[in-house]
Amino acid sequence: MSTLDWSFVALVSGVLLFAFFGLVLLFIAIKSRKKLRLFKKKRPPKNKKKRRRFMQAKRKLARSFRKQLTWGLLLLVFAGLCSGGAMYSRYYQQNRLNGEESEAIVQGYYILDELAVQLENVNKNENPQKSIKNIRNLSAKMVSFGFTKSSATLKEEKQVLLNRYFNTMKQLGTNLNEQTVEALQQEDIFSGYMNDIKKMEDSQKEIFKQFKINEAALKQKQ
Repeated sequence: MSTLDWSFVALVSGVLLFAFFGLVLLFIAIKSRKKLRLFKKKRPPKNKKKRRRFMQAKRKLARSFRKQLTWGLLLLVFAGLCSGGAMYSRYYQQNRLNGEESEAIVQGYYILDELAVQLENVNKNENPQKSIKNIRNLSAKMVSFGFTKSSATLKEEKQVLLNRYFNTMKQLGTNLNEQTVEALQQEDIFSGYMNDIKKMEDSQKEIFKQFKINEAALKQKQ
């Protein structure tokens, strides 16, 4: 379990514990209040010693009632705060990439950009042997995307979006790894792969939009 998972479990546990003890104390406070009302209805004994005991018991009960009420309400406030924290933690988990996912998306961004350059070089016959070697290295990295799976804590539609992207990267890498210089210099094959890269880039843009990733910052690091 990740740190966020543990924090969510801890916050939910806090909600249950604070709410339980808070409600118990409020229940006890209600009973104390009823007893206090009964005390107030009674007339203090005329005997001085009994009267002192009566007043002491009344003050003690009043203090207990105030403490029970204060702590009961305070614990319920803590339960509310933990509840808010748990909801935010779950929202964050459902809408944010974890470290592995973020690394894969960033790496995929640079791979696709470099892949388009290398394919152009092969197609234009600019040092094709070096470019095909680079393409095979890039395609091997793309195949490894098949081992990356989206986090189960994400919203379902975001899981589908990421997993489709990872699988498509794997398929594109597998296909490219089998290509030769001669094949990639054929216009129809070259155009087909460039279209595939364009589709992958469109998928990336949707991921950037969904997860609020700053593409401009990635471009600056190139």
